[in-house]
Amino acid sequence: MSVKVVEAKKYSVKSLERLIGSAVKELGLDLQNRTKRTAVLKPNIVIPAKPSSAIITHPAVVEATISVLEENGFETRNITIAEGSGLGADESRVFEVSGYSELAARKGVNLVNLNSLNNSLNNSLNNSLKKAERTELRWKYGVLKIPKIVLDADLYVNLPKMKTHGQTVVTLSMKNQKGLLLNSDKKRFHNLGLHEPLVELAKVVKPDLVVVDGVEGMEGEGPLNGKKKRVGVLVLGTNLLEVDTACCEIMGVKPESVEHIRAGRKQKIGPAKLNLFGVKVKEEKEEGGVKKKFKQANKKYGNILNVYSWRNPYACSMCIDSFSLAVKTGVRSPKYWLRFVPRFSYYALFKRLDVIQGKHAKIPEQHGKVICLGDCTREIAKKNNLTHIKGCPPNPHDILEALSK
Repeated sequence: MSVKVVEAKKYSVKSLERLIGSAVKELGLDLQNRTKRTAVLKPNIVIPAKPSSAIITHPAVVEATISVLEENGFETRNITIAEGSGLGADESRVFEVSGYSELAARKGVNLVNLNSLNNSLNNSLNNSLKKAERTELRWKYGVLKIPKIVLDADLYVNLPKMKTHGQTVVTLSMKNQKGLLLNSDKKRFHNLGLHEPLVELAKVVKPDLVVVDGVEGMEGEGPLNGKKKRVGVLVLGTNLLEVDTACCEIMGVKPESVEHIRAGRKQKIGPAKLNLFGVKVKEEKEEGGVKKKFKQANKKYGNILNVYSWRNPYACSMCIDSFSLAVKTGVRSPKYWLRFVPRFSYYALFKRLDVIQGKHAKIPEQHGKVICLGDCTREIAKKNNLTHIKGCPPNPHDILEALSK
């Protein structure tokens, strides 16, 4: 196995198409001799975000991949873009805002919301919106329901975005597969500790090709609240662990600092030695160097002045991000300016607010007013007489109401 790193400075579909097509051949992936000639493309579209946000896989990378498949005899009616957005995301807007509805309609490919067993998306865009039927797979923790279209496809392509992550250090191809799961299983992954389940998922669901969008990545408080980082590369390979390890090298992140990569190495789900070719992963200051130093998220908490949101591997990332979304909504919406903004500003500037979430949540040693976020913190809130906001994940408006009191 090997990983190809190619220089890609901009989101030009024609240019990306050439780069991906050439890399696929060099990786030895045969796209011609496929029995059913069906393909599933799984980008990262965690929330309704614009392509330029660096939060989602840019549609240009997916479109270029579709074009490569077309060149190799795949008909667009047999190609599916599939994604199950993050818990609590506005699914009615995910594909529209991200540009994937327009892409699917223009190219004539299928678009599937993996969070829905009976896909109810509007079919007005004249593309086939299929039902996300599931097949049961045996794995370490019993039974896992995986989309049938993924398991039945001749070709499954994993297309993650190169980003940092507050809970898992990085979010790449292994983490991107979490979008294949039912919402109930996404929650279960966090209850199990997240990292080990990601490794076990990689054992039972293996993409034929991984294409990482590193033209523009995200650093800092990813996966949603970080800063755009221009890297100018695509990273392609056929093994999840190997590709993610290569991406870590490019991002200036030690692979052993990422728990699911470390566990994957120990369980030998990828090659022991990284085999890279293409653009050399040299330091940025060296000529032609593509290695960038990504600023990592704070491992203990995210904060806005004196307001702290504490990390917890047993908490869903969307539970954490619902708090950030609530704050943004409160600042932008006039109806909250008199109630929310003065009180939040008071705590942020002069007092302190600590937000905890997830199973096994703990009250920080040094803390101010503690808010218990989500259904998993019901007991700790009750036991310590703390403010509790229900939901899995909580509704941002409920958070705003609680913070306004």
